[in-house]
Amino acid sequence: MKITENKWKEIVGYYEELKQTSMIGSVNSTGQPNITPIGTLLLRDDCSGFYFDLFTKELSDNLDQNNNVCILLVQTGKLFWFKSLLADKCKTPSGIKLIGSAGSKRKASEEEIELLRNKIKYLKALKGYNTIFGDLSYVRDINFTDYFIINTGKMTCKL
Repeated sequence: MKITENKWKEIVGYYEELKQTSMIGSVNSTGQPNITPIGTLLLRDDCSGFYFDLFTKELSDNLDQNNNVCILLVQTGKLFWFKSLLADKCKTPSGIKLIGSAGSKRKASEEEIELLRNKIKYLKALKGYNTIFGDLSYVRDINFTDYFIINTGKMTCKL
């Protein structure tokens, strides 16, 4: 379904409240699909977002050849699933698939770096923080055009 301005606001609100896993799907030059987990996806207010291009060589190579992406936001919160199974319905979608296109790899702005650091500040005291998030040099922008709610049968909830 095409993303409208109002629907995008709902998607962003959903994403901000989500205990989730994000995965980006891409294809290589021979058409082989690839899924990459991404923990640094940030959504903007204008049907776009960006992610930090960290440890994603295969994804980066694929996007340099074919910039079409599918991002899957999956609700992984145990409490969400317990309540949904108990009630036999989901109050919010169990997941959303976003369709779009990625831009070229570019240097991250200070504002983008600060946005991510604020989002993950609770991790800063952990030993592996600098290993994973020490180099936030590059990002890719993503422009989204379509979305689909993940089907969970009669428990499916519209956004």
